[in-house]
Amino acid sequence: MTTLLVRPGRRSAAAATRPPAYSGGQYLAVVGFMAAAAVLVPLLISSDANQYRANLWLVYAMAALGFYWVFGLGGRFAFCQTLMMTVGGYTSAYVTSKLGPEWFLFGLFSAMVVCAVLAGIVGALTARAQDFYFAIATLAVSEIGTVVFEKGGGPLGPDGTVTSISIPQIGHTVILSNRGTFWLFLIILGLLLFLGAFLERSPVRRLAIAARENGQVAATLGVPVVRLQLGLFMLGSAAGGLSGALIGHWNGVTEANSFGMELSIGIFLMLLLGGLRSMWGPIVGAAFYVGIPQVLNGLDKYEQIVYGGLLLLVIILVPQGLVDAASRGARAGWRATRRRPQPSPGGNDA
Repeated sequence: MTTLLVRPGRRSAAAATRPPAYSGGQYLAVVGFMAAAAVLVPLLISSDANQYRANLWLVYAMAALGFYWVFGLGGRFAFCQTLMMTVGGYTSAYVTSKLGPEWFLFGLFSAMVVCAVLAGIVGALTARAQDFYFAIATLAVSEIGTVVFEKGGGPLGPDGTVTSISIPQIGHTVILSNRGTFWLFLIILGLLLFLGAFLERSPVRRLAIAARENGQVAATLGVPVVRLQLGLFMLGSAAGGLSGALIGHWNGVTEANSFGMELSIGIFLMLLLGGLRSMWGPIVGAAFYVGIPQVLNGLDKYEQIVYGGLLLLVIILVPQGLVDAASRGARAGWRATRRRPQPSPGGNDA
């Protein structure tokens, strides 16, 4: 049966199981990324507005990384990632309102647990739905959740809006500035990337790819397809809940329509632009998604046209994503360097 969704990385068995270019040093790559971000972002950013966008990049990257685990590895296109962000925002706001702002970290943990449990329930109920049908089922769950939150009232506030959420606080340290929030977000994203590097180095990656490419064959070979995809769905949803909770504490408000269909499509676009074959795809894609509109801001009424054309151009020229294109270019340059003839030790004898 032909579906409307394309499975990620579906080119060949060899390409699907081939590890990414950074397979020899995932943990070192995470350390290098954090060090580069810690040095370059403060140097390049001079205004509070740009600092806000840098923070938005980091927190969107968390949600997109979770979606990579759900779709890029698990092969399950879940339209409910933004619902998990909403649930995470509500959960952490409720916990800190009852226990106090000093329980900020526990609120984040609670948001992740609640979202993982919710994803487990949704995933168990839709375990037999495949491809397009799973996407439609999760879209229906997301729409139902949005309506429930908007009409719920009670602790959710009028129209599902929760205001006066406590700002991030760790111990006795209250994080007031966008610069301080940047360091918090960078550390949390780094922890998620270390978890992602662990998954990339573990058998989970190979088993997940086998289940994604041909679940029936993988099941006959003993791969626990349903449990594996359900676990990745829960893990990715927990990352989405963490992202939503951080956004709520950062902005001081969480609304039922804050994470709507536009952002849901945007998260898929982040992964598509960055690349489906690497955990760095959502990081690069989130930077593109947040940063390019700011670069095109001076085009006025032509901004959306140029932005849409640029997205289309990137998808056509680098269908495997920006990270894969950069990796291919680096490998080609390395091979060209190694093949370059070296001068003889004796110099020119002519």
